[in-house]
Amino acid sequence: ELVFRLVDEWFISMGEKHEKPREELTAEEKANSLRYQIMDVVDDIRWVPEFGYARELDWLRNMDDWMISKKRYYGLALPIYKCGDCGWFDVIGSETELQERAVEGWDKYEGNSPHRPWVDAVKIRCDECGTAVSRIEDVGNAWLDAGIVSFSTLEYRHDKDYWRKWFPADWISESFPGQFRNWFYSLLTMSTVLENTAPFKSVFSYALMRDDKGDEMHKSKGNAIWFEDAAERMGVDAMRWVFLRQNPALNINFGFRSADEVRRRFIIPLWNVYSFFVTYANIDRYDATATPPPISERAELDRWILSELNQLVAEVTDAFENFDPDKAARNVEGFIEYLSNWYVRRSRRRFWKAGILAENADADKHGAYATLYDCLLTLIKLIAPVMPFMTEQMYQNLATSSGKARASIHLDDYPVADESLIDQRLSDATRLAMRLSSMGRAARSKAGLKVRQPLEHALVRLRSADEVPLLSQVAPQVQDELNVKQVEPVTDESDVLEYKVQPNLRLLGPKYGAELRNIVAALNDANPAEIHGQVRSGSPVAVNGVVLEPDEVLVETLDKDGYAVTNEGGYTVAVSTEVSEALRLEGDARELVHGIQNMRRSADFDIADHIVTYYESSPQLDAVIAAHSDYIRQETLSQELLRQPPDADAYTETLKVNSIKATIGVRRAG
Repeated sequence: ELVFRLVDEWFISMGEKHEKPREELTAEEKANSLRYQIMDVVDDIRWVPEFGYARELDWLRNMDDWMISKKRYYGLALPIYKCGDCGWFDVIGSETELQERAVEGWDKYEGNSPHRPWVDAVKIRCDECGTAVSRIEDVGNAWLDAGIVSFSTLEYRHDKDYWRKWFPADWISESFPGQFRNWFYSLLTMSTVLENTAPFKSVFSYALMRDDKGDEMHKSKGNAIWFEDAAERMGVDAMRWVFLRQNPALNINFGFRSADEVRRRFIIPLWNVYSFFVTYANIDRYDATATPPPISERAELDRWILSELNQLVAEVTDAFENFDPDKAARNVEGFIEYLSNWYVRRSRRRFWKAGILAENADADKHGAYATLYDCLLTLIKLIAPVMPFMTEQMYQNLATSSGKARASIHLDDYPVADESLIDQRLSDATRLAMRLSSMGRAARSKAGLKVRQPLEHALVRLRSADEVPLLSQVAPQVQDELNVKQVEPVTDESDVLEYKVQPNLRLLGPKYGAELRNIVAALNDANPAEIHGQVRSGSPVAVNGVVLEPDEVLVETLDKDGYAVTNEGGYTVAVSTEVSEALRLEGDARELVHGIQNMRRSADFDIADHIVTYYESSPQLDAVIAAHSDYIRQETLSQELLRQPPDADAYTETLKVNSIKATIGVRRAG
């Protein structure tokens, strides 16, 4: 059972509460109320998240006096001496003053720490009645110790110059639930009383950690995660990234699933890019010390990713300097998406080109290597403070090859953005290409058309006329991504869409009654594209002398015959769906190449291995190979395409090439 008892405690007076705003208080009113002096100090501090500022002021505005005593034995011995005879009390300011005023017991205390039982032996003389007075038995609230640390640990009483060198702190951090009335408040109170200044310049606070279902963690509940288990199963780098990417203002749902998500979305894609580079660099014996082609002479794809890289460096640096870690994490993750799913994927053929060691080595291939190398090395330096172990391993491999490696990535210079390499127009153009490509792939999926099946054309309606020059610039990329022969702009989405207009009977029936028949007839006779435009813009629709509200008209959007269409954010992308015989053969050839590439991996061939490919003939397969044999040989590194059953030592599979069933065999050449 709980026991309640009334006790006497010691308080620090925080002064009067005023009804009027702080800005209207006089200097005398503030001087007589410590709470308002602290509020003025709070104004000089940067609070992250920003609501911390309002929360601290709210506590100061409404709090009562500060209770500082505890009925315990262990703790900070309060230096308060109260006379039992006359009620007088005094507060001792230092051990020097205590020694000067001691009338007994100093010999028992001297040489010991200022805690019970030693300090309790010391008595001083009552200034009022002369009685020998003992220290009160209470100990202090632990926040007294925590609040005075800015002074007690920095020689404030003994070496002011040393104290000024380190005071105030640039930054402190603690979870905000409770600390606005505990540690933050204690630090502020001490510093305001002693120096009337802020004890820290910035405070970074954060919410609570829950389990991955949002419940409080408890050992008894079985949902607590011990650090050793988390480090072993998650990996400490993954665990650190989980915390970095969390909005500090919100509770974090922490668990093994959140770490798995970080690995899947960020760590594995980063490692895959690194592995891709290392694999091909070893094959080509890439020399990181060789002078790369000037950036101005590199491919547009290289200049784009270097622009994004330097923009990332500037953004992440700014985010860290402004205590915005989750923004830094989101930007890094976005860059990995660009690097992995656009730059590397679109650059693969450049790395497959022959020979980087020859005197006439391909400058484009060298530029690709140099660009990806710079991206990886800069990126791992950028995130090294957060992911120290994985980046160290990558650094020791990458930087050592350049001959400029420090002993550790953590001893190297932090990246600095080269603003001359940031090309906003190029970034805008490439991001437009990525958006249109994503929408085009969605349109293909909607129509059930594989990306490996070439199509005749794609029609694009842009959000603004200013983007037309950008489309011209990136049209080849969009063509390649969507596997279409042409990309053409259109000014009106009605070129690829049809509209079906219907009255909203639920709203119009009760409103117009018998007149509804005439409204329906008028809507059937109206221009559906015009009605669609009015409804989409939120404009009234006038038909047959009646003005209808936008929600009183229903407009259904339909793809025109021969097209699959997607709309998103003011953009429209339509891909043609009719497949000619020539396009079908090309699609079958791409599907065959995909199957052979998978067979190469299943047969455990090296990336650079040249092979001999066998195929058992059929009229459909003969037509595909006759039309695209050069392409098939080049893509699969096949020295020969032999129209015969596979040799006994060949790796053989039966492939489904769209509608063609084909028996294929592969073996290493030579």
